[in-house]
Amino acid sequence: MKSIKTYDNKLQSKLNHLKLHPAYLPHIGLKFNEARTKVLIIAESHYLPEKHNNKFSVADWYHNPKAIYNEIGDDKGWFKTRGVINHYKTVQPLSKGHGIFKNLETAYQTINKDVKLFDECVYFNYFQRPSEEEGETIKVHKIDSEIALENLMVISEVLKPNKIIFVSSAAYKDYEDHVTKEQKDKLPYVGSVPHPSASSWWNRKSKRYGIKGEAVTGRDKFIRIMTPKNK
Repeated sequence: MKSIKTYDNKLQSKLNHLKLHPAYLPHIGLKFNEARTKVLIIAESHYLPEKHNNKFSVADWYHNPKAIYNEIGDDKGWFKTRGVINHYKTVQPLSKGHGIFKNLETAYQTINKDVKLFDECVYFNYFQRPSEEEGETIKVHKIDSEIALENLMVISEVLKPNKIIFVSSAAYKDYEDHVTKEQKDKLPYVGSVPHPSASSWWNRKSKRYGIKGEAVTGRDKFIRIMTPKNK
């Protein structure tokens, strides 16, 4: 079994962005290599506390992050992907921002009640910088889309998942707007579901989430995608 450190070394050797921002390395579940459904779960973006709202330029984030990190200080934990997941797994009571993880994990337990989702999956945010304001949707620039797609392609190449699920409509739309046919051919199945805590469609039925005209919830679609075909 490949270690997380081995994956990290490969990812950082292929992506200078992840050398500059190691906090953005994806969460890799310790049982990912053993999982029947090896899946990448992709959300939208991190954010910083309100005191940092609209302080940092897009260019500095991608090309000159040193000054940003010096000013952020200990708040960089807000966008450390693995730290956010570990915080969710260990801290009670959960904050509102952790609803996405709880709802995903609860849905997954209907398939495998004995395994925690985040022990098996890979998780990261599509956009590779924090949004401008705490808790708000990121304002997407051209470079955000370019680096997000490059990051996805490399993570898929290195980790070799058999499924990719977007849990953010905004991230999935940006992916669809920019991915080429050649890139799609290199990826496994890619699907999307509504945001598990921010969208009412996670628990509301719609024909767009079902098969053959059946109306199901976004949660039902997630469970369908995550269920191994030979189960």
